[in-house]
Amino acid sequence: MLLASNGHRRQHEPLDENDLTAALTALNVIGKDYVVFYNCGQDGGCSRLHKHMQLMPMPKDSFAAFLDSEDGKEPSVPFVWFYRRFEDQQATPTSVAMVYTELLKHADRVGHSRSQHADNTPPGAACPHNMILTKRWIIILPRRRAGINKEAGANAMGMLGYIATATQNEISNWMQLGLTETLGHLGVPKEM
Repeated sequence: MLLASNGHRRQHEPLDENDLTAALTALNVIGKDYVVFYNCGQDGGCSRLHKHMQLMPMPKDSFAAFLDSEDGKEPSVPFVWFYRRFEDQQATPTSVAMVYTELLKHADRVGHSRSQHADNTPPGAACPHNMILTKRWIIILPRRRAGINKEAGANAMGMLGYIATATQNEISNWMQLGLTETLGHLGVPKEM
């Protein structure tokens, strides 16, 4: 976990350049293929109120794998997402903050009023969303809800198809509901 140093910061707030500086520093220090992710707001899958990001090794077979491939063919996902490759330039905190802000505006346009708890959001809250960041790219994914039920919820990595479960009940529930259908209900559905 990467915690905000200010204990008054909350998980429903958008990230700022200081947050993204910490994220990029962690990614650059580790030197391996890791990802930093942020679950913004109750409907974004956050589990704690204190503002924090999380860090883990990047799964090889996620929906985002196309961003690292030669052909770069986007997979068919049932939800809206916005992403940007950093191409040949190295991502800096300033450049990542600018891209994050731009992509968050797109997410807000399609998702802010569509979240399950839109009527109860605190003043200044960002659109519920997930942010997924590597040294090579960033994804912003607007969210409508954190889960279908107690055993079928997803954080940022879950929205990329990397579902973490703790019990056989959760596995059975996901199998019964179906990954694609469930993720379509958690994110903002694509207009087909």
